[in-house]
Amino acid sequence: MIKICGVKDLETAEKCIELGADIIGFVAHRASRRYLSADDVKTIVNAVGGRVKTCAVGFTLAECEGYETDYVQANDANFAENHILSGHERPSGTFRYFLFDKSSGKGETCEYPEWTAEFSDRLILAGGLTPENVGDVIRRYRPFGVDVSSGVETDGVKDMKKIAEFIKRANEAFK
Repeated sequence: MIKICGVKDLETAEKCIELGADIIGFVAHRASRRYLSADDVKTIVNAVGGRVKTCAVGFTLAECEGYETDYVQANDANFAENHILSGHERPSGTFRYFLFDKSSGKGETCEYPEWTAEFSDRLILAGGLTPENVGDVIRRYRPFGVDVSSGVETDGVKDMKKIAEFIKRANEAFK
């Protein structure tokens, strides 16, 4: 599973679909430079017409209220089928998916803790992933999925060449 996060417009969403992204993410956290309102996200979601899964991303579920996406991702997500729990500490309780990102969306590379292997069937790795390192990370940690945002940007804008290379290398490593 490959998630491209921080999508801000329909053109980028369409290109991500064309390149083979499984999920596109929209940032619901107002302080982020990638923030999109629920209305803007609804416009994009309606235009892509179910051709890709979508995800609202916030630090809390409350931030994601009003977003009409397939998934919501937050640090306080729970066991709901459409929730992705995110954080950098060992999760407890019941959850469908767990996204590990020690940098909390800042795109900083880290070594993933050994305990993440226990959740590999529902683990999504993020933080500092790039087209250059995603293949090695997938082969080493065998996650269910990967998530990228700043690692496929140039000067703060999604770079289609980087997205294409990221998806290509991730798919090769997942085989």
